[in-house]
Amino acid sequence: MLGLAQKLNRPVFAVLAVAMIAAVPRFTGLSSPDARVFDEFYYSKSACILLGEPNHVCGVQSSDEKYWRKTQWDVGSWVHPPLGKWMIAMGEKLFGADSPFGWRFSSAVAGTLICVMIAGIAQILWGRPIWTFVAGLLASVESLDFVLSRLALLDIFVAFWAVLGFFCLLLDRRWIDRRTPPDEIGGAQVPAPVPAEVPAEVGAEVGAEVPRPRRVPSPVWRPWRFAAGAAFGAAASVKWSGAFAIAGAVLLTYAWETSRRRRPGARRRSSFFRAFAWETFGMLLAFLIIPGAVYVSTWLPWLHHFGWNFSRWWADNQVAAWDYHRSLTWTALDRKTGRYTPTHPYFSHAYTWLAMTRPVSMFAKRYAGTQREILAIGNPVIFWATAWTLPYLGWKWWGRHKDWRAGLVLGAVLAQYLPWFAVSRPQFFFYMSPVSPFLALAAAYAARDLSDMTWILRDEATGAVFESTRHPYRPIAWGLVGLAVGMFWWFYPVLTGAPISIDHWNLIVWFRSWI
Repeated sequence: MLGLAQKLNRPVFAVLAVAMIAAVPRFTGLSSPDARVFDEFYYSKSACILLGEPNHVCGVQSSDEKYWRKTQWDVGSWVHPPLGKWMIAMGEKLFGADSPFGWRFSSAVAGTLICVMIAGIAQILWGRPIWTFVAGLLASVESLDFVLSRLALLDIFVAFWAVLGFFCLLLDRRWIDRRTPPDEIGGAQVPAPVPAEVPAEVGAEVGAEVPRPRRVPSPVWRPWRFAAGAAFGAAASVKWSGAFAIAGAVLLTYAWETSRRRRPGARRRSSFFRAFAWETFGMLLAFLIIPGAVYVSTWLPWLHHFGWNFSRWWADNQVAAWDYHRSLTWTALDRKTGRYTPTHPYFSHAYTWLAMTRPVSMFAKRYAGTQREILAIGNPVIFWATAWTLPYLGWKWWGRHKDWRAGLVLGAVLAQYLPWFAVSRPQFFFYMSPVSPFLALAAAYAARDLSDMTWILRDEATGAVFESTRHPYRPIAWGLVGLAVGMFWWFYPVLTGAPISIDHWNLIVWFRSWI
């Protein structure tokens, strides 16, 4: 039995288990509800139009929809770039443009792959299959992305490309680290820089040899960095907000490249200037030119459809979409009362998203004492634990530990979350979709440290200090993981639109603001 457990304790089995756990609930009952819900009324029809299907297949009925089909090759979703709609169209091509399973299939695939990639990131960060599995498991039971994985909306595709981008960025760090030689002393290599800062005159007095700075390679051709830029460009080609991840990638890259050049006795500022001088050109290629090329390439079918009219493409899509998003307001004048009231019942401010005070009900139907609902809400354990997990990541990154792995997770969260505080257009809770996989990874990071934590004890007789072999907080860590899984199954009926009694529904929907 022990031998079997050792054989199964491998990354490939952990990732395969995550893939199965993520896929089964996402694909089960994917056709329910059997009609379009929420913004599926836009995106599933847009995807159908891209496939060239007739109006009756696409459900295009109103004069407004027919107008946008003729003038924009779209419906009301023309204000967003086309890549996400093309991804939905792939599922419709396989299973039918008039089939709920067809227009939701690509979302379920993307949601499953997000969980697999989070497991892959965890494996590279920690190299321990058990925590690879836990990270993927927590991503699988993160409720917000689970809901979006079962609907034909765009946000799950933003999340997919953003997670892929940070995954490639991590692979780039590993790629360049393996090509960076250690420091040298008198021609002999040493495994790592000496941590203490020893002034040159002191070193001369004691006859110590100061390590010569490592010959840090700075190639322009960094394939994984370019792949990351392409993925981030794809995220922006689904929704413009996907470009937020690029800022995080730039900041993380400069931080990592500064540390790679840091040598004993050197100031961080001088290391940063060297990193800036050597890396900026390659970063411009990876994080500006390549994303821009990807973005433009996703519009090539549109340009072909309208005769390669670039001036029309710029004016009728880029400028018009910018004006649309900029002009959206939170409130509108109610002519009956003379007051300004919210223009959508589920608007929410970004500062409320971690607390989940206003999730979004995307489908609701009550009949004969039975309630069906799809509530886009996060897993309470993962979201509410951020009051602890995010500050903990900051402490691990900036404190004495200087753990770059904590910086990767925290950077991915903050880069995609904080910009929403400065955005004036109306916002919804489900805009957290690209952030939530990293909240699950943050929970796994904190649970891992809590599980491995030991006590430092002192022998009363000898006064010797030693580390205990016990792990007193391990039950708490595993209890939190189990609680996150339990919360997912507790909310499962309102994540999938399953019919439940009104009493059962009242037990799940805890607060009036969730209605």
